[in-house]
Amino acid sequence: MRRPFGLVVLAVSMAVSPTAARQDTVIVIERGVRLDAGSRVAREAVDFFNDRAVTKVFGAFTVSTSEAVDGDVAVYGGAVRISGIIRGDLVVINGDLRLLPSGQVRGNILVVGGSVTGLQDARVDGNARIYSARVAARRENDRLELLPATRGARRDDERRRRRFPQTHASMVLSTGDTYNRVEGLPIHIGPRIEWRTFGRRHLFIEGLAIVRTAGDLENTQEDIGFTANAEWNIGGRSPVTIGGRGYNAVTPIEAWQLHSDEIGLATFFWHRDYRDYYFSRGFSGYLRVEPTGELSITGEVARNELTSAVVRDPWTPFRGDEAWRPNPQIDEGSYTIITSTIEWDSRPFRDARASGWMILAEWEHGRGDDVVAPILPESVRDPIPTASTYIYNRLFIDLRRYERIGWNGLLSLRALGAGNIGNQDPLPIQRRLSLGGPDPMPGFQFRQTACNETTADPARPALCDRILLFQVEYRGSLSFSRGSRRRGYRHRSEPWDDWWDWDEWFWDDGPTIVLFGNAGSGWIGNGGPEDFAFDVGAGIEFGSVGVYGAKALSEGEPFRVRLRIHRRF
Repeated sequence: MRRPFGLVVLAVSMAVSPTAARQDTVIVIERGVRLDAGSRVAREAVDFFNDRAVTKVFGAFTVSTSEAVDGDVAVYGGAVRISGIIRGDLVVINGDLRLLPSGQVRGNILVVGGSVTGLQDARVDGNARIYSARVAARRENDRLELLPATRGARRDDERRRRRFPQTHASMVLSTGDTYNRVEGLPIHIGPRIEWRTFGRRHLFIEGLAIVRTAGDLENTQEDIGFTANAEWNIGGRSPVTIGGRGYNAVTPIEAWQLHSDEIGLATFFWHRDYRDYYFSRGFSGYLRVEPTGELSITGEVARNELTSAVVRDPWTPFRGDEAWRPNPQIDEGSYTIITSTIEWDSRPFRDARASGWMILAEWEHGRGDDVVAPILPESVRDPIPTASTYIYNRLFIDLRRYERIGWNGLLSLRALGAGNIGNQDPLPIQRRLSLGGPDPMPGFQFRQTACNETTADPARPALCDRILLFQVEYRGSLSFSRGSRRRGYRHRSEPWDDWWDWDEWFWDDGPTIVLFGNAGSGWIGNGGPEDFAFDVGAGIEFGSVGVYGAKALSEGEPFRVRLRIHRRF
Protein backbone atom coordinates (compact mmCIF):
# COMPACT_ATOMS: atom_id res chain seq x y z
CA MET A 1 0.00 0.00 0.00
CA ARG A 2 1.31 3.46 -0.85
CA ARG A 3 1.89 5.71 2.10
CA PRO A 4 3.10 9.34 2.40
CA PHE A 5 5.72 8.29 4.95
CA GLY A 6 8.61 9.27 2.65
CA LEU A 7 7.18 12.77 2.17
CA VAL A 8 6.79 13.25 5.91
CA VAL A 9 10.38 12.25 6.59
CA LEU A 10 11.61 14.42 3.74
CA ALA A 11 9.74 17.45 5.04
CA VAL A 12 10.94 16.90 8.61
CA SER A 13 14.56 16.49 7.53
CA MET A 14 14.42 19.66 5.42
CA ALA A 15 12.89 21.60 8.27
CA VAL A 16 15.28 20.32 10.92
CA SER A 17 18.58 20.43 9.03
CA PRO A 18 19.27 24.22 9.09
CA THR A 19 18.51 24.48 12.78
CA ALA A 20 20.61 21.50 13.65
CA ALA A 21 23.51 22.92 11.68
CA ARG A 22 23.38 26.19 13.61
CA GLN A 23 23.10 24.48 16.97
CA ASP A 24 26.27 22.50 16.22
CA THR A 25 28.18 25.67 15.37
CA VAL A 26 30.72 26.67 18.04
CA ILE A 27 31.76 30.33 18.27
CA VAL A 28 34.83 31.26 20.30
CA ILE A 29 36.12 34.81 20.69
CA GLU A 30 39.72 35.37 21.78
CA ARG A 31 40.65 38.93 22.67
CA GLY A 32 43.96 40.64 23.29
CA VAL A 33 46.18 37.71 22.31
CA ARG A 34 49.03 38.01 19.80
CA LEU A 35 48.77 34.92 17.65
CA ASP A 36 52.25 34.04 16.40
CA ALA A 37 54.30 30.87 15.85
CA GLY A 38 53.55 29.78 19.40
CA SER A 39 49.81 29.66 18.77
CA ARG A 40 48.23 26.41 17.68
CA VAL A 41 45.37 28.29 16.02
CA ALA A 42 47.78 30.50 14.05
CA ARG A 43 49.78 27.47 12.92
CA GLU A 44 46.60 25.67 11.94
CA ALA A 45 45.41 28.64 9.86
CA VAL A 46 48.77 29.25 8.18
CA ASP A 47 49.38 25.55 7.45
CA PHE A 48 45.92 25.38 5.94
CA PHE A 49 46.69 28.46 3.80
CA ASN A 50 50.01 27.02 2.58
CA ASP A 51 48.45 23.71 1.54
CA ARG A 52 48.80 23.28 -2.23
CA ALA A 53 45.34 21.74 -2.46
CA VAL A 54 43.69 24.89 -1.04
CA THR A 55 42.49 27.81 -3.15
CA LYS A 56 44.47 30.72 -1.63
CA VAL A 57 43.64 34.40 -2.01
CA PHE A 58 45.60 37.48 -0.97
CA GLY A 59 43.27 40.42 -0.42
CA ALA A 60 39.50 40.77 -0.78
CA PHE A 61 37.47 37.79 -1.96
CA THR A 62 33.83 37.47 -3.05
CA VAL A 63 31.70 34.48 -3.98
CA SER A 64 28.56 35.76 -5.68
CA THR A 65 25.15 34.13 -5.59
CA SER A 66 25.65 32.59 -9.02
CA GLU A 67 29.01 31.04 -8.10
CA ALA A 68 30.02 27.83 -6.34
CA VAL A 69 33.58 27.02 -5.31
CA ASP A 70 34.52 23.36 -4.90
CA GLY A 71 37.21 22.63 -2.34
CA ASP A 72 38.82 24.44 0.59
CA VAL A 73 39.46 28.21 0.48
CA ALA A 74 41.94 30.34 2.46
CA VAL A 75 42.05 34.17 2.40
CA TYR A 76 44.72 36.46 3.89
CA GLY A 77 44.53 40.20 4.48
CA GLY A 78 41.18 41.08 2.97
CA ALA A 79 37.44 41.25 3.51
CA VAL A 80 35.45 38.17 2.47
CA ARG A 81 31.86 38.25 1.23
CA ILE A 82 29.95 35.01 0.63
CA SER A 83 26.54 34.93 -1.03
CA GLY A 84 27.21 31.80 -3.09
CA ILE A 85 28.48 28.34 -2.14
CA ILE A 86 31.83 27.06 -0.87
CA ARG A 87 31.93 23.26 -0.88
CA GLY A 88 34.71 22.88 1.64
CA ASP A 89 36.38 24.55 4.62
CA LEU A 90 36.94 28.34 4.77
CA VAL A 91 39.84 30.01 6.61
CA VAL A 92 40.15 33.81 6.83
CA ILE A 93 43.34 35.32 8.27
CA ASN A 94 43.43 39.00 9.28
CA GLY A 95 40.17 39.85 7.57
CA ASP A 96 36.44 40.11 8.24
CA LEU A 97 33.87 37.65 6.91
CA ARG A 98 30.36 38.61 5.84
CA LEU A 99 27.84 35.83 5.16
CA LEU A 100 24.68 36.76 3.29
CA PRO A 101 21.45 34.74 3.76
CA SER A 102 22.03 32.91 0.47
CA GLY A 103 25.61 32.04 1.45
CA GLN A 104 26.60 28.44 2.15
CA VAL A 105 29.79 26.96 3.55
CA ARG A 106 29.66 23.18 3.34
CA GLY A 107 32.48 22.73 5.83
CA ASN A 108 34.12 24.42 8.82
CA ILE A 109 34.89 28.13 9.22
CA LEU A 110 37.99 29.53 10.94
CA VAL A 111 38.45 33.31 11.16
CA VAL A 112 41.63 34.56 12.86
CA GLY A 113 42.18 38.29 13.19
CA GLY A 114 38.71 39.41 12.21
CA SER A 115 34.98 39.20 12.80
CA VAL A 116 32.00 37.41 11.28
CA THR A 117 28.56 38.79 10.45
CA GLY A 118 25.52 36.93 9.17
CA LEU A 119 26.46 33.58 10.66
CA GLN A 120 22.97 32.83 11.97
CA ASP A 121 21.30 33.57 8.63
CA ALA A 122 23.58 31.60 6.32
CA ARG A 123 24.07 27.85 6.04
CA VAL A 124 27.21 26.49 7.73
CA ASP A 125 27.48 22.71 7.86
CA GLY A 126 30.49 22.53 10.17
CA ASN A 127 31.87 24.43 13.16
CA ALA A 128 32.72 28.14 13.17
CA ARG A 129 35.63 29.45 15.23
CA ILE A 130 36.34 33.18 15.43
CA TYR A 131 39.45 34.78 16.99
CA SER A 132 39.65 38.57 16.99
CA ALA A 133 43.41 38.71 17.65
CA ARG A 134 45.46 39.18 14.49
CA VAL A 135 48.03 36.71 13.24
CA ALA A 136 51.66 37.82 13.26
CA ALA A 137 52.67 36.63 9.81
CA ARG A 138 54.34 37.87 6.66
CA ARG A 139 53.94 36.95 3.02
CA GLU A 140 56.69 35.00 1.28
CA ASN A 141 55.79 34.72 -2.43
CA ASP A 142 52.56 32.68 -2.42
CA ARG A 143 53.02 31.40 1.15
CA LEU A 144 52.69 32.77 4.69
CA GLU A 145 55.39 32.63 7.36
CA LEU A 146 54.61 33.01 11.06
CA LEU A 147 56.70 35.32 13.21
CA PRO A 148 58.58 33.84 16.22
CA ALA A 149 56.56 32.73 19.24
CA THR A 150 56.51 34.31 22.71
CA ARG A 151 56.25 32.56 26.09
CA GLY A 152 52.77 33.94 26.75
CA ALA A 153 51.56 32.75 23.37
CA ARG A 154 52.77 29.21 24.15
CA ARG A 155 50.70 29.16 27.36
CA ASP A 156 47.62 30.34 25.44
CA ASP A 157 48.24 27.66 22.83
CA GLU A 158 48.22 24.90 25.44
CA ARG A 159 44.99 26.24 26.97
CA ARG A 160 43.25 26.30 23.58
CA ARG A 161 44.56 22.84 22.70
CA ARG A 162 42.74 21.39 25.71
CA ARG A 163 39.59 23.27 24.79
CA PHE A 164 39.34 21.94 21.22
CA PRO A 165 39.84 18.16 20.95
CA GLN A 166 40.84 16.78 17.58
CA THR A 167 38.40 13.87 17.57
CA HIS A 168 34.76 14.44 16.66
CA ALA A 169 32.02 11.83 17.06
CA SER A 170 28.47 12.36 15.87
CA MET A 171 25.24 10.56 15.04
CA VAL A 172 24.12 10.94 11.43
CA LEU A 173 20.48 11.18 10.36
CA SER A 174 20.08 12.09 6.71
CA THR A 175 18.39 11.18 3.46
CA GLY A 176 20.15 9.48 0.58
CA ASP A 177 19.90 12.67 -1.55
CA THR A 178 17.29 11.04 -3.76
CA TYR A 179 13.80 9.55 -4.07
CA ASN A 180 13.32 6.63 -6.45
CA ARG A 181 10.88 3.90 -7.42
CA VAL A 182 12.90 1.13 -5.72
CA GLU A 183 13.70 2.72 -2.33
CA GLY A 184 11.28 5.60 -1.97
CA LEU A 185 13.15 7.96 0.36
CA PRO A 186 16.22 6.16 1.80
CA ILE A 187 16.93 7.20 5.40
CA HIS A 188 20.54 6.89 6.59
CA ILE A 189 21.19 6.65 10.33
CA GLY A 190 24.28 5.70 12.31
CA PRO A 191 27.51 6.87 14.02
CA ARG A 192 30.43 8.76 12.48
CA ILE A 193 33.90 9.39 13.93
CA GLU A 194 36.49 11.81 12.53
CA TRP A 195 40.00 12.63 13.67
CA ARG A 196 41.43 15.92 12.35
CA THR A 197 44.69 17.79 12.75
CA PHE A 198 45.25 21.30 11.38
CA GLY A 199 41.88 21.13 9.67
CA ARG A 200 42.72 17.98 7.71
CA ARG A 201 40.90 14.69 8.18
CA HIS A 202 43.22 11.78 8.98
CA LEU A 203 40.80 9.08 10.13
CA PHE A 204 37.17 8.59 9.21
CA ILE A 205 34.87 5.78 10.37
CA GLU A 206 31.16 5.59 9.58
CA GLY A 207 28.47 2.94 9.85
CA LEU A 208 24.99 3.73 8.53
CA ALA A 209 21.82 1.70 8.35
CA ILE A 210 19.62 2.41 5.29
CA VAL A 211 15.86 2.27 5.76
CA ARG A 212 14.02 2.16 2.43
CA THR A 213 10.66 3.80 2.98
CA ALA A 214 9.04 2.35 -0.17
CA GLY A 215 8.84 -1.06 1.54
CA ASP A 216 6.78 -2.34 4.43
CA LEU A 217 9.83 -3.56 6.42
CA GLU A 218 8.65 -7.17 6.14
CA ASN A 219 11.48 -8.18 3.79
CA THR A 220 14.54 -6.98 5.67
CA GLN A 221 16.85 -8.08 2.85
CA GLU A 222 15.28 -5.53 0.49
CA ASP A 223 13.88 -2.94 2.92
CA ILE A 224 16.97 -2.41 5.09
CA GLY A 225 20.54 -2.01 3.90
CA PHE A 226 23.77 -0.58 5.26
CA THR A 227 27.06 1.08 4.39
CA ALA A 228 30.22 0.89 6.51
CA ASN A 229 33.25 3.03 5.61
CA ALA A 230 36.72 3.43 7.07
CA GLU A 231 39.36 5.78 5.65
CA TRP A 232 42.89 6.57 6.81
CA ASN A 233 44.86 9.51 5.41
CA ILE A 234 48.60 9.01 5.85
CA GLY A 235 50.02 11.47 3.36
CA GLY A 236 49.93 14.90 5.01
CA ARG A 237 49.97 17.67 2.41
CA SER A 238 50.19 15.24 -0.51
CA PRO A 239 47.74 12.75 0.93
CA VAL A 240 47.73 9.02 0.47
CA THR A 241 44.42 7.52 1.56
CA ILE A 242 43.69 3.89 2.37
CA GLY A 243 40.06 2.92 2.74
CA GLY A 244 37.58 0.09 2.82
CA ARG A 245 33.83 -0.27 2.45
CA GLY A 246 31.16 -2.82 3.18
CA TYR A 247 27.65 -2.35 1.81
CA ASN A 248 24.21 -3.67 1.06
CA ALA A 249 22.95 -0.88 -1.13
CA VAL A 250 20.82 0.01 -4.12
CA THR A 251 23.18 1.03 -6.94
CA PRO A 252 22.08 3.24 -9.86
CA ILE A 253 22.76 2.46 -13.52
CA GLU A 254 24.23 5.33 -15.58
CA ALA A 255 24.78 7.61 -12.60
CA TRP A 256 26.93 9.90 -14.80
CA GLN A 257 23.87 11.66 -16.24
CA LEU A 258 21.41 13.50 -13.95
CA HIS A 259 22.35 14.29 -10.34
CA SER A 260 20.79 12.18 -7.59
CA ASP A 261 18.70 15.04 -6.16
CA GLU A 262 17.35 15.86 -9.63
CA ILE A 263 16.36 12.22 -10.01
CA GLY A 264 14.61 12.44 -6.64
CA LEU A 265 12.64 15.57 -7.48
CA ALA A 266 11.51 14.20 -10.85
CA THR A 267 10.44 10.93 -9.24
CA PHE A 268 8.59 12.57 -6.36
CA PHE A 269 6.81 15.41 -8.15
CA TRP A 270 6.35 14.10 -11.71
CA HIS A 271 6.26 10.32 -11.20
CA ARG A 272 9.22 9.95 -13.60
CA ASP A 273 12.32 8.03 -12.56
CA TYR A 274 15.12 8.54 -15.10
CA ARG A 275 17.38 5.82 -13.67
CA ASP A 276 17.48 2.05 -13.24
CA TYR A 277 18.81 0.20 -10.19
CA TYR A 278 20.13 -3.09 -8.82
CA PHE A 279 21.18 -4.49 -5.44
CA SER A 280 24.89 -4.61 -4.67
CA ARG A 281 26.11 -6.49 -1.59
CA GLY A 282 29.79 -6.88 -0.82
CA PHE A 283 32.99 -5.15 0.25
CA SER A 284 35.90 -3.26 -1.31
CA GLY A 285 39.27 -1.75 -0.55
CA TYR A 286 40.86 1.24 -2.23
CA LEU A 287 44.00 3.37 -2.37
CA ARG A 288 43.90 7.04 -3.41
CA VAL A 289 46.97 9.18 -4.11
CA GLU A 290 46.79 12.97 -4.55
CA PRO A 291 50.25 14.16 -5.60
CA THR A 292 48.89 17.67 -6.25
CA GLY A 293 45.72 19.56 -5.52
CA GLU A 294 44.63 19.08 -9.14
CA LEU A 295 45.39 15.36 -9.57
CA SER A 296 43.83 12.32 -7.90
CA ILE A 297 44.59 8.66 -8.72
CA THR A 298 42.44 5.88 -7.22
CA GLY A 299 42.55 2.10 -7.42
CA GLU A 300 39.80 -0.11 -5.97
CA VAL A 301 39.13 -3.84 -5.74
CA ALA A 302 35.57 -4.97 -4.91
CA ARG A 303 33.80 -8.29 -4.43
CA ASN A 304 30.08 -7.93 -5.10
CA GLU A 305 26.94 -10.03 -5.22
CA LEU A 306 24.65 -8.33 -7.76
CA THR A 307 20.91 -9.01 -8.04
CA SER A 308 18.00 -7.36 -9.84
CA ALA A 309 15.75 -4.93 -7.99
CA VAL A 310 11.95 -4.92 -8.12
CA VAL A 311 9.97 -1.73 -8.57
CA ARG A 312 7.98 -0.64 -5.51
CA ASP A 313 5.13 1.84 -5.38
CA PRO A 314 6.39 4.89 -3.43
CA TRP A 315 3.90 7.65 -2.76
CA THR A 316 3.89 10.73 -5.01
CA PRO A 317 1.55 13.75 -4.84
CA PHE A 318 0.90 13.78 -8.61
CA ARG A 319 0.17 11.02 -11.14
CA GLY A 320 -0.11 8.54 -8.28
CA ASP A 321 -2.49 6.33 -10.28
CA GLU A 322 0.03 5.78 -13.07
CA ALA A 323 2.15 2.65 -13.17
CA TRP A 324 5.88 3.01 -12.71
CA ARG A 325 8.24 2.08 -15.52
CA PRO A 326 9.54 -1.42 -14.75
CA ASN A 327 13.11 -1.82 -13.55
CA PRO A 328 15.10 -4.01 -15.97
CA GLN A 329 16.73 -7.27 -15.03
CA ILE A 330 20.52 -7.31 -14.84
CA ASP A 331 23.17 -9.99 -15.30
CA GLU A 332 23.12 -11.38 -11.77
CA GLY A 333 26.00 -13.16 -10.09
CA SER A 334 29.17 -12.77 -8.05
CA TYR A 335 31.62 -10.27 -9.51
CA THR A 336 35.18 -9.25 -8.75
CA ILE A 337 35.59 -5.70 -10.05
CA ILE A 338 38.88 -3.78 -10.34
CA THR A 339 38.57 -0.05 -11.01
CA SER A 340 41.29 2.51 -11.77
CA THR A 341 40.37 6.20 -11.87
CA ILE A 342 42.36 9.32 -12.75
CA GLU A 343 40.89 12.76 -12.12
CA TRP A 344 42.59 16.04 -13.01
CA ASP A 345 41.02 19.49 -12.66
CA SER A 346 43.23 22.52 -13.27
CA ARG A 347 40.55 25.14 -12.53
CA PRO A 348 41.26 27.29 -9.44
CA PHE A 349 37.53 27.60 -8.77
CA ARG A 350 35.38 24.57 -9.45
CA ASP A 351 31.85 25.08 -10.83
CA ALA A 352 32.59 28.78 -11.34
CA ARG A 353 33.72 31.03 -14.19
CA ALA A 354 37.34 29.92 -14.32
CA SER A 355 39.47 28.62 -17.18
CA GLY A 356 41.02 25.19 -17.07
CA TRP A 357 40.89 21.50 -18.00
CA MET A 358 38.94 18.72 -16.36
CA ILE A 359 39.71 15.08 -17.20
CA LEU A 360 38.11 11.95 -15.75
CA ALA A 361 39.30 8.55 -16.97
CA GLU A 362 38.01 5.30 -15.48
CA TRP A 363 38.89 1.73 -16.45
CA GLU A 364 36.79 -1.10 -15.05
CA HIS A 365 37.70 -4.80 -15.25
CA GLY A 366 34.99 -7.24 -14.16
CA ARG A 367 35.04 -11.00 -13.67
CA GLY A 368 31.75 -12.79 -13.00
CA ASP A 369 31.11 -16.21 -11.52
CA ASP A 370 27.85 -18.16 -11.82
CA VAL A 371 26.29 -15.38 -13.88
CA VAL A 372 22.57 -15.63 -14.59
CA ALA A 373 21.96 -13.61 -17.75
CA PRO A 374 18.60 -12.55 -19.22
CA ILE A 375 18.07 -13.55 -22.83
CA LEU A 376 18.71 -10.69 -25.26
CA PRO A 377 18.42 -10.64 -29.06
CA GLU A 378 21.59 -11.57 -30.96
CA SER A 379 21.55 -8.08 -32.44
CA VAL A 380 22.27 -6.78 -28.93
CA ARG A 381 24.86 -9.34 -27.86
CA ASP A 382 25.91 -12.95 -28.15
CA PRO A 383 25.14 -15.21 -25.17
CA ILE A 384 27.60 -14.58 -22.36
CA PRO A 385 29.35 -17.54 -20.68
CA THR A 386 27.52 -18.95 -17.68
CA ALA A 387 29.51 -22.15 -17.15
CA SER A 388 32.90 -20.39 -17.11
CA THR A 389 34.30 -17.07 -15.94
CA TYR A 390 32.68 -14.06 -17.57
CA ILE A 391 35.16 -11.19 -18.21
CA TYR A 392 34.53 -7.67 -19.46
CA ASN A 393 36.42 -4.36 -19.71
CA ARG A 394 34.79 -0.92 -19.72
CA LEU A 395 36.40 2.48 -20.31
CA PHE A 396 34.86 5.86 -19.45
CA ILE A 397 36.58 9.12 -20.48
CA ASP A 398 35.18 12.61 -19.82
CA LEU A 399 37.30 15.49 -21.21
CA ARG A 400 36.26 19.11 -20.63
CA ARG A 401 37.70 22.54 -21.37
CA TYR A 402 36.42 25.68 -19.63
CA GLU A 403 37.48 29.02 -21.11
CA ARG A 404 36.55 32.29 -19.49
CA ILE A 405 35.48 35.03 -21.94
CA GLY A 406 35.48 38.51 -20.48
CA TRP A 407 34.20 39.01 -16.95
CA ASN A 408 30.89 37.12 -17.05
CA GLY A 409 31.27 34.75 -19.99
CA LEU A 410 32.30 31.11 -20.02
CA LEU A 411 32.74 28.79 -23.00
CA SER A 412 32.58 25.09 -22.10
CA LEU A 413 33.55 22.19 -24.38
CA ARG A 414 33.08 18.50 -23.58
CA ALA A 415 33.96 15.21 -25.27
CA LEU A 416 32.78 12.00 -23.62
CA GLY A 417 33.33 8.44 -24.74
CA ALA A 418 32.48 5.21 -22.94
CA GLY A 419 31.96 1.55 -23.60
CA ASN A 420 33.35 -1.91 -24.09
CA ILE A 421 37.07 -2.29 -24.95
CA GLY A 422 39.32 -5.20 -25.76
CA ASN A 423 38.45 -8.66 -27.06
CA GLN A 424 36.70 -9.94 -23.95
CA ASP A 425 33.01 -10.68 -23.41
CA PRO A 426 30.28 -8.05 -24.00
CA LEU A 427 29.27 -5.65 -21.26
CA PRO A 428 26.70 -6.74 -18.65
CA ILE A 429 23.34 -4.99 -18.76
CA GLN A 430 24.11 -2.92 -15.65
CA ARG A 431 27.19 -1.35 -17.31
CA ARG A 432 25.65 -0.48 -20.69
CA LEU A 433 24.88 3.04 -21.94
CA SER A 434 22.36 5.37 -23.59
CA LEU A 435 21.77 8.98 -24.67
CA GLY A 436 18.71 11.24 -24.65
CA GLY A 437 16.40 12.80 -22.09
CA PRO A 438 16.89 15.71 -19.70
CA ASP A 439 20.63 15.00 -19.62
CA PRO A 440 22.81 15.02 -21.62
CA MET A 441 20.70 15.65 -24.79
CA PRO A 442 17.51 17.49 -23.70
CA GLY A 443 16.18 17.89 -27.24
CA PHE A 444 15.38 14.17 -27.39
CA GLN A 445 13.06 11.93 -25.44
CA PHE A 446 14.29 9.69 -22.65
CA ARG A 447 16.76 7.10 -23.99
CA GLN A 448 16.24 8.12 -27.60
CA THR A 449 19.53 6.36 -28.36
CA ALA A 450 19.57 3.18 -26.27
CA CYS A 451 20.11 0.36 -28.82
CA ASN A 452 17.00 -1.43 -27.51
CA GLU A 453 14.85 -1.28 -30.66
CA THR A 454 14.84 -5.06 -31.12
CA THR A 455 13.63 -5.77 -27.58
CA ALA A 456 10.06 -5.64 -26.30
CA ASP A 457 11.08 -4.79 -22.71
CA PRO A 458 8.78 -2.05 -21.30
CA ALA A 459 11.65 -1.02 -19.00
CA ARG A 460 13.41 0.48 -22.06
CA PRO A 461 16.86 -0.54 -20.77
CA ALA A 462 20.09 1.13 -21.88
CA LEU A 463 21.79 -1.47 -24.10
CA CYS A 464 24.42 0.38 -26.15
CA ASP A 465 27.94 -1.07 -26.12
CA ARG A 466 29.53 2.32 -26.73
CA ILE A 467 28.59 5.98 -26.86
CA LEU A 468 30.30 9.14 -28.09
CA LEU A 469 29.11 12.59 -27.02
CA PHE A 470 30.19 16.16 -27.85
CA GLN A 471 28.82 19.24 -26.08
CA VAL A 472 29.39 22.97 -26.41
CA GLU A 473 27.92 25.62 -24.15
CA TYR A 474 28.23 29.37 -23.65
CA ARG A 475 26.97 31.09 -20.53
CA GLY A 476 26.96 34.79 -19.67
CA SER A 477 25.37 36.89 -16.93
CA LEU A 478 22.54 39.33 -17.56
CA SER A 479 23.22 42.05 -14.99
CA PHE A 480 20.48 44.21 -13.46
CA SER A 481 22.87 46.66 -11.78
CA ARG A 482 22.03 50.29 -12.65
CA GLY A 483 25.42 51.74 -11.73
CA SER A 484 29.00 50.87 -12.60
CA ARG A 485 29.74 47.40 -11.27
CA ARG A 486 32.80 45.28 -10.84
CA ARG A 487 34.05 42.91 -8.19
CA GLY A 488 34.89 44.68 -4.98
CA TYR A 489 33.36 48.01 -6.05
CA ARG A 490 29.88 49.41 -6.63
CA HIS A 491 28.83 52.94 -7.44
CA ARG A 492 25.25 53.56 -6.36
CA SER A 493 23.43 56.13 -8.42
CA GLU A 494 20.21 56.48 -6.42
CA PRO A 495 19.62 57.16 -2.69
CA TRP A 496 17.14 54.27 -2.37
CA ASP A 497 19.86 51.84 -3.53
CA ASP A 498 21.10 51.85 0.09
CA TRP A 499 18.17 49.70 1.18
CA TRP A 500 17.65 47.82 -2.10
CA ASP A 501 20.59 45.43 -2.46
CA TRP A 502 20.44 42.98 -5.35
CA ASP A 503 22.92 40.76 -3.46
CA GLU A 504 20.42 40.15 -0.68
CA TRP A 505 17.05 40.49 -2.42
CA PHE A 506 17.66 38.96 -5.82
CA TRP A 507 20.88 37.46 -7.20
CA ASP A 508 24.37 38.89 -7.20
CA ASP A 509 25.20 39.16 -10.90
CA GLY A 510 21.75 38.69 -12.37
CA PRO A 511 20.45 35.61 -14.20
CA THR A 512 22.67 33.64 -16.55
CA ILE A 513 21.86 33.13 -20.22
CA VAL A 514 22.91 29.74 -21.62
CA LEU A 515 23.31 28.69 -25.27
CA PHE A 516 24.21 25.09 -26.05
CA GLY A 517 24.45 22.33 -28.64
CA ASN A 518 24.96 18.55 -28.39
CA ALA A 519 25.92 15.74 -30.76
CA GLY A 520 25.86 12.09 -29.75
CA SER A 521 25.83 8.55 -31.05
CA GLY A 522 25.42 5.11 -29.49
CA TRP A 523 26.05 1.74 -31.12
CA ILE A 524 26.67 -1.98 -30.63
CA GLY A 525 29.68 -3.89 -31.91
CA ASN A 526 33.25 -3.10 -32.84
CA GLY A 527 32.47 -0.65 -35.63
CA GLY A 528 32.62 3.10 -35.29
CA PRO A 529 29.79 5.45 -34.36
CA GLU A 530 26.72 5.44 -36.52
CA ASP A 531 24.78 8.56 -37.51
CA PHE A 532 25.03 11.32 -34.93
CA ALA A 533 21.97 12.95 -33.40
CA PHE A 534 22.06 16.73 -32.89
CA ASP A 535 20.13 19.18 -30.74
CA VAL A 536 20.45 22.87 -29.87
CA GLY A 537 18.86 25.02 -27.21
CA ALA A 538 18.96 27.95 -24.84
CA GLY A 539 18.14 28.52 -21.20
CA ILE A 540 18.14 30.91 -18.30
CA GLU A 541 19.63 30.13 -14.89
CA PHE A 542 18.93 31.69 -11.50
CA GLY A 543 21.88 30.54 -9.43
CA SER A 544 22.07 26.80 -10.04
CA VAL A 545 18.39 26.47 -11.04
CA GLY A 546 17.78 26.65 -14.77
CA VAL A 547 14.99 26.39 -17.33
CA TYR A 548 16.11 25.17 -20.76
CA GLY A 549 14.40 24.83 -24.11
CA ALA A 550 15.86 22.41 -26.67
CA LYS A 551 15.01 21.19 -30.16
CA ALA A 552 16.35 18.07 -31.86
CA LEU A 553 17.61 18.71 -35.40
CA SER A 554 15.48 15.96 -36.90
CA GLU A 555 11.94 15.78 -38.22
CA GLY A 556 9.07 14.93 -35.96
CA GLU A 557 10.72 15.91 -32.70
CA PRO A 558 8.87 18.55 -30.65
CA PHE A 559 10.38 21.49 -28.81
CA ARG A 560 11.08 20.35 -25.23
CA VAL A 561 11.38 22.37 -22.01
CA ARG A 562 13.52 21.06 -19.14
CA LEU A 563 13.89 22.22 -15.52
CA ARG A 564 17.25 21.56 -13.83
CA ILE A 565 18.63 22.39 -10.39
CA HIS A 566 22.25 21.74 -11.40
CA ARG A 567 24.29 23.09 -14.26
CA ARG A 568 24.58 20.75 -17.21
CA PHE A 569 28.32 20.14 -16.91
